[in-house]
Order: sequence, then C-alpha cells, then structure tokens
Amino acid sequence: MCERAADKRDIWALILAGGASWRMGQPKLLLPAPHGNLLKQTVHQALAAANVRVAVIAPKDGPLRREHVDGLPVEWLTTTRADRGLGASLAAGIRQLEECHSPSAVLILLGDQPEISPEAIRQVAEAFIHTGAGIVQSRYDDRPAHPVLFAAQLFPKLMALDGDAGAKELLHLYQDHLYSVRIPGKAPRDIDTPEEYERYRLTVFSKVDFEEETRYP
Repeated sequence: MCERAADKRDIWALILAGGASWRMGQPKLLLPAPHGNLLKQTVHQALAAANVRVAVIAPKDGPLRREHVDGLPVEWLTTTRADRGLGASLAAGIRQLEECHSPSAVLILLGDQPEISPEAIRQVAEAFIHTGAGIVQSRYDDRPAHPVLFAAQLFPKLMALDGDAGAKELLHLYQDHLYSVRIPGKAPRDIDTPEEYERYRLTVFSKVDFEEETRYP
C-alpha cells in the first residue's frame, strides 16, 4: 500500500540488484555471505544504519526473488528494464518510490558491495538531514564512492536515466549542490568476478564454517 507522508527524515536506501552477473558466471548476489547471501548482507548493512528505510530493485523475471531477503523489512521492487543497465534500474526504482512514498531523499547502494559500512550510510543520511544538500556523497581515503544520496528535487533527473551510465553525469552537472562526507578507510569493493568473491569469502568466513555457510540459498 502506498504512503504519501514524507518529511525531511523520510530517507530511503535503494539497493540496485539488477546486474546480469556475466563476469561471475552465476547470480552473484545469491552467493553465500555471513547474513545468508550477498544481497541479504547488503540489505543488513543498510538496515543496521537505523535511519533509512530500505528497498531493493531487481529484475521482474528473476533470478532474485522476494524470498531471497525473507525476514527482513524491505520493500521489494521489480523492473522489466534491468537488461538496459544500471541507469534504467535506478530510474525504475526512484519512480516507484516516488509514486508510493514520496521520500525526501533516496540513498543509492549497490547490491554487490556487501562491505558497505552502516556508519557511512548513517552519516550520509544525517548530513542530508542537517544540510538539506541536493546531493550527499561519501568520500573515502582513496576516492568518492557509494553511498550517494539524492534529494527529491533531483528525482526527475534520475527518472530520466537509461542505459548503464547511472547517476555519474548528475554528480558532475550538480557539483554546486554536492556535499561530501569524509569516511575513514577505503571505498567498498564491488564483487564482480570469482576471484573477487574468493577474496571476500576469505575475509569474512573462516575455513571451518564456510561449508556450513554455503548451504544458504
């Protein structure tokens, strides 16, 4: 059921989960992670921030399904345009959140970045609440990266996105509206290849409990 009662603190984290996983050779967001699978792990990190509501945008025809995040308070959104790229999925997610919830801002996360910090998410959301900036982006020791937040006035621009470019062009066009939040440490890593997943696995699992964790869906 749609809601239309937003205030400045009504911020949503939108997790993009529409990638085709070509380089992984299998649906990467269903690979094992400490909280079940990579998608659940990213959702858990967002929920742990405790100051955003969380939605996932995924392809309508799978392979990801609502049951893959069972037990978590997440809004499950789908799109038939995921094959057009990240920008198309982002546009579809923003459109659905705007139609049903009219949020004051949306904070963008990538489903394949399970190491995203709840503290980074929390600080970016708080920075928007305190500054009202049109864009808030985290800036790590090595580079700016996700999470990045867009205020409602930029939703029309986001809903016009298509293809795989994402919102990078908007970050350049609206630099005067951008507020950076310093986050200690390196930017969160994407997990795109078997080698990258193996490095992540060795970081978060011990050899003893990995066999048990691989039984997660």
